[in-house]
Amino acid sequence: MGIVSRMFEARSASYSAKDPALAELWGGRRTASGQDVTPDTALRVSAVYACVTILAQTVAMLSKSVKDVSEDGSKHILKKHRVHRLIRKRPNRWQSPFEFFEMMEGHRLLRGNAYAKIAYSPGRQQNELVPLHPDHVFPFVITPSGATYYMSDNSPCPPEGSKLWYHYFPLNGEAEVLSAEEVLHIRGFSVNGIVGLGVIKRAAQEAVGLAMAAEEHGASMLKNSAQVPAAIKHPKKLNDDAFSRLKSDLRAGGEYAGSGSSGKTIILEDGMDIVKLGMTADEMQYLETRKFQVEDIARIFNVPLILIGHGDKAPTYASAEQFFMSFKVHTVQPIVVRWEEAMQRDLLYPSEIDDVEVDFDLDSMMRGDAAARAVYLKARFEMASITPDQVRIYEGENPTGKEEAQRLYLQSGMLPASMAGQKPLTGDKKEVKK
Repeated sequence: MGIVSRMFEARSASYSAKDPALAELWGGRRTASGQDVTPDTALRVSAVYACVTILAQTVAMLSKSVKDVSEDGSKHILKKHRVHRLIRKRPNRWQSPFEFFEMMEGHRLLRGNAYAKIAYSPGRQQNELVPLHPDHVFPFVITPSGATYYMSDNSPCPPEGSKLWYHYFPLNGEAEVLSAEEVLHIRGFSVNGIVGLGVIKRAAQEAVGLAMAAEEHGASMLKNSAQVPAAIKHPKKLNDDAFSRLKSDLRAGGEYAGSGSSGKTIILEDGMDIVKLGMTADEMQYLETRKFQVEDIARIFNVPLILIGHGDKAPTYASAEQFFMSFKVHTVQPIVVRWEEAMQRDLLYPSEIDDVEVDFDLDSMMRGDAAARAVYLKARFEMASITPDQVRIYEGENPTGKEEAQRLYLQSGMLPASMAGQKPLTGDKKEVKK
């Protein structure tokens, strides 16, 4: 392990993103478009940055709590629980809960895995969640026979009875081996149940590489006054003075070079002519390519185009509402379930598994939509599902404490299904037998 340790200790050194060997080491490779795509370089593409931040911030903004689950199904928030304090107040000494969850979900989206070391106080109480960079963490398993296997995202499933460990190489200091009980691990989609597949590495490299190449091509075109590659043809041979003068005018900083010279008319001497060597932006469908790459990247991250500011047509209110509902149900909810179950697995003690759960409140996505909240609360109030004081608490207001505000109300015209078709009794009158 000495050679491996020395190799990873130098990981913090700078490297060229154009070096394909190093790009492969950092979870990237040279794409068919000629771009070296890694999780870090992919963030230079605006569509990737928009998708990652919208998903990471959505997870981070959700209200989180730890709840006690009673036998009758009722739930109560455990404000004094150690995990509740970590996810609601202070996960560690330098991050707020929003910052912690935003960064961790960003790690998972870009690299397929998010890790945090569970730091314990002297009394063996969970004290902090210390984030670990995924590039510095290497899961491995020890099989019942004693063999050790380091796992990658395409490794086979470990044998039954294997124990999971993590080898962590910090920025400074010696490598550290952590047990599964000491690590909060949020995986993406996995083929072996140990290491999640990185979206950039496995699904989006070519799409991101093409987007990077198209953006680089556009910048190069503007740098050269939006002109296509061309050659200057002369019927004979230029003398040295004419060649030097022409070269000086066309090179960087010359009379006809750069975007500042766009629109200037070039003067050609001695019967010279310009011959086009490449295609124009229209001929190569440059704009269509850039639009398609945005759609392709949004498809990979499962984010509606409207949320990243892309779309040829302004959506109507009804269609936008359906987009947001689809985003909540098909994109955010699976991520939330993944987080809830992983935190219950890694942060709760075995004795708590049946009675305690971690909850991410998806209803907090309505916090910025007063009209949606009003419709939701009105429907619950009219079906006797919530009291007036509970409505006030939901809206962040203090309860009145009055007896009538703590009662459930039901519309007078509604009856239990068992009483349908029966004549209701009024007052103390008794039914008269005929």
